[in-house]
Amino acid sequence: MADDNDSPREPAVPAATAGPPEPDDREQRLAPKKRRWPIVLGVLAVVMVVLVVGGIAGGLWSLNQLSGNIRTVQVDTDPPPEPNETVNILLMGSDSRVGEGNTGYGTDAGRGGERSDTTILLHIPADRSGALAVSIPRDTWVEQPDCATGGQSGIFDKFNNAFDQGGASCTTELVQEMTGVPIHHVAVLDFGGFKNVVDALGGVEVCVNEAIHDTDSQLDLPAGTTLIDGEQALAFVRARKTLGDGSDIGRIKRQQAFLSAAIRQATDAGLLLNPVKLYQVLDTATSSLTVDQGLDELDEMRSLLDSLRGVDLADITFVTMPFLGRLDANVDIDRPKAEEIWGAIRNSTPWPPPVSRGPDGQKLTVPPEQIWVKVVNASGEPDQAAKVARQLRRAGFKIAESSDAEKKRAKTTVRFRANGKDSARTLAYAVDAPLVRDSDARSTTLVIGKDWAGVKSDIVVAKPKAGSTDPRTEPTTADESVCS
Repeated sequence: MADDNDSPREPAVPAATAGPPEPDDREQRLAPKKRRWPIVLGVLAVVMVVLVVGGIAGGLWSLNQLSGNIRTVQVDTDPPPEPNETVNILLMGSDSRVGEGNTGYGTDAGRGGERSDTTILLHIPADRSGALAVSIPRDTWVEQPDCATGGQSGIFDKFNNAFDQGGASCTTELVQEMTGVPIHHVAVLDFGGFKNVVDALGGVEVCVNEAIHDTDSQLDLPAGTTLIDGEQALAFVRARKTLGDGSDIGRIKRQQAFLSAAIRQATDAGLLLNPVKLYQVLDTATSSLTVDQGLDELDEMRSLLDSLRGVDLADITFVTMPFLGRLDANVDIDRPKAEEIWGAIRNSTPWPPPVSRGPDGQKLTVPPEQIWVKVVNASGEPDQAAKVARQLRRAGFKIAESSDAEKKRAKTTVRFRANGKDSARTLAYAVDAPLVRDSDARSTTLVIGKDWAGVKSDIVVAKPKAGSTDPRTEPTTADESVCS
């Protein structure tokens, strides 16, 4: 099966001039090596095991037979956390052609060995309130760790080169250097294992907007929703020419949608109430895993998974690491945006940040940058209107006018017209004041009282459904059904 789905590979480049090479440096790159299509879905089965099996296993995990299924790999990770601490798991898919179920998917273009074409950093917070799965694009151009360069520093190459050179341990080292996030556990899966998990589930429903007839992946699907088996699932995530934007990035988004569908399928009551089928899923899942030494005992894995049993689908978030485009479909890390995610993981704060709510309990929908505010000083403090206006500007609000009131007031309030409540809600949250409907108000008005306490800076507004960000990096949750 030809490998014409992958983007060309750029050569490893020394970082002599500090930072990734610019586009005009690439003219002298080596001839691209023809690579087989990436086996991207295998790692998603691992996510399924961690997120789904933790919610359905129950007493079946006491069966010692399942413990013998688990294989181990030597990886230098952080010490395993205590049961009530944050857990970060690095999930990788191996495209090895060795072993049962791994043949018949194209040649390895003479390279030999194996690579990881899909890597997901799974963050589970200490309170087990949810999970965040961050997909790292395999074609991200990054500085390589020593384990991938023989100790030579300043070498840039594709992200998945680390697995090619040093396996799961080297990729773990790279991710920790890239993100500053400690990795506690590692799980690796070859792509044959995924097919078995999907088949054990009885298939997974996928949705497509238009009929697919992709000759390269041999995928034929009608428009709408279709129940597909393991072989079709591999083809579904392999195809890109007839789905999305034709890039690996678009394919990652489809993988995340598929995984959400698989999680919904696995948590369906029909599976939970069928002990025979449930055992088949667990047996298949554990047989497909290779994990670090910290997860090599069933009791250790069960302890982690049992702690996730109360996680709601809406609290499982998938996102692609923010990126910037390069030539030949390769990408660079969008460092400021990516750091927002890595920082949240390191600090155990929610990501995406929860949307702020106004005093009426409703989510904020209008950002400060779109709101003009009239400031009225009724506190009795001199120059208070000007001081508050400066604070509001720093928070992003626009000032229409400011003045002093004739009458002093004890309480700060936000007054609004009938059609201005959405804007007033954002302002009321920012100044921690009640909303007052006022038919005489010409604009959103802040009346400063003696209790004035300042302006909040942590204003998070709900994003519009479409058009505001790159949909390829927009977060989704496991309860969402998405058509490709």
